[in-house]
Amino acid sequence: MGLDNSNKKIRPSLNMKSIFRCMMEGGYYPTYEKTHILFEIDDNVAVVEYEEGILSVRLFFTIDEEAYDLFLEASNAAMLETFIVKPALMDNMKNIMFSCEMMCDNVREFRKFFPRAIEYLTEALTVHKAEMKRLIIAENVSSAAISATEDTFISSSKRLKPLS
Repeated sequence: MGLDNSNKKIRPSLNMKSIFRCMMEGGYYPTYEKTHILFEIDDNVAVVEYEEGILSVRLFFTIDEEAYDLFLEASNAAMLETFIVKPALMDNMKNIMFSCEMMCDNVREFRKFFPRAIEYLTEALTVHKAEMKRLIIAENVSSAAISATEDTFISSSKRLKPLS
């Protein structure tokens, strides 16, 4: 006994052109490249790639070299907070990429997943910024405390008289 598939709706397959069209309809104003689509999230470069049923939405931003360790710590906090977004170091550790990936086979799934990916990436970026702010404040407070301790030590040692 064969199954009748005549009632099944045929969903348009997903490809870069259909992704680009959906993004235009969504108001993202992307730029179509050969292998990916560029757009912006919160003034950061974002990229959509699609290969073999896997949709990747990635967000890139530059690491402040003076605060490199803080950027790494903040990126780990973002990953732990959002679960689905993974950070990765790029370009000889000068940039960070946040990546959100999902299996996606058709336009309907793309329309469902893409806004979620943007939401997750934006959430990770927000967590990253908040964590960077917290870490910088903590570092400044620590530096100020060390400086105050040194000042106190110097001024108290001036009051000490040498033993005779």
